[in-house]
Amino acid sequence: MKTFKHILTTTLIAASIPSFAQSTTITITTDSTVTTTKPTKPVERVRTDLAIYLGFNGFTGTLPTGYDFRPVGSRYVALAWQTRIPLAVSGKTKLRLLTGPEVAWNNFMFEGRNTLVAQNGQLVIEPATVNLHKSKLVMAQLNLPLMLNLGFKSGFSLSMGGYAGIRLDSYTKVKPEGGSAVRTHNTYSLNPVRWGYMAELGYRGHAKLFGRYEPNSSFREGQGPDAGVWTVGIKL
Repeated sequence: MKTFKHILTTTLIAASIPSFAQSTTITITTDSTVTTTKPTKPVERVRTDLAIYLGFNGFTGTLPTGYDFRPVGSRYVALAWQTRIPLAVSGKTKLRLLTGPEVAWNNFMFEGRNTLVAQNGQLVIEPATVNLHKSKLVMAQLNLPLMLNLGFKSGFSLSMGGYAGIRLDSYTKVKPEGGSAVRTHNTYSLNPVRWGYMAELGYRGHAKLFGRYEPNSSFREGQGPDAGVWTVGIKL
């Protein structure tokens, strides 16, 4: 009788295995005891890593005479310490929050002999008396981005959000041909706080494309050009 009961129990379990074998482990002992064990799902933890942004930037809008920039020379660099916080990661599409401090440098390289000078609270473009190897305006800023990230099963990743930051430093750097570079630190009528929108796309584990746009002017009203900043490039 005991042997018949054992055979019957084994048969019923074998018939039901296809419906839940992917999520349940079955153990059969000689005394007809059945043990089920559910696999433990991995828990995604908060992760932090270093990201590097490299790209090109420029000003938006119609700029006054003299604000002509070299497209390739006007570069953008940022170092970001990003934290990835899981919000909803149980399905095929995962939702995460990306944030963390970053230090960013906007470089605007002037064409020809043009130089930027601050005079009596106003910005003035003055031509140099000699040929220049470079003449640029540099803006350094501490930003705090905040983005929502969607990660898909295919590995494709899309992030969108915004950022705000404060000015750390700003200076012009002028280097004559065959001469030494001269840095002049000044506020250059720049707003102390800037903000904008940002987006990133690409595949997990690979370099991503990014874009940023600041709708408001980087300069104080009436003291400089009414121009925001755009940036495009790659994130490593």
